[in-house]
Amino acid sequence: MHLGLEKLWTAAGVLSGLQLTGFSLRVNREIAAGEDDLTWLPLADTLNLASLAVTMLGVFVAPILGISGAALALKAFGLSALLLVGYPFALAGHYDMFNRRTRRSWTYCPTQERIVLFIVAVAVVAYVVLASIR
Repeated sequence: MHLGLEKLWTAAGVLSGLQLTGFSLRVNREIAAGEDDLTWLPLADTLNLASLAVTMLGVFVAPILGISGAALALKAFGLSALLLVGYPFALAGHYDMFNRRTRRSWTYCPTQERIVLFIVAVAVVAYVVLASIR
């Protein structure tokens, strides 16, 4: 599949804008919650931040600096999308939403979130290996 940098930058720009908007909503929620209790960013949010970092560095900065071309930018976009796909599942795991029979644990990184993060980590390793040999 041939996808030029212009089209890739358009897609990545739109996706990054949506991610930044979603992240700012999460931060504002934590700020409001922090007035009553402790605040923290769940580890699930690191998937969103990592996805943004991969997009900014791999899709935009590296090609602009001439470090990589469209092929590597496309692979970076794929990695970014993979990280982003795991984000809502990890966030649901953070709030213990996968089992309706149990109450929320209120721990920093509940078991459900750790399971999703592990699955995403395995998928990321598999993606990087496959992308590097293709």
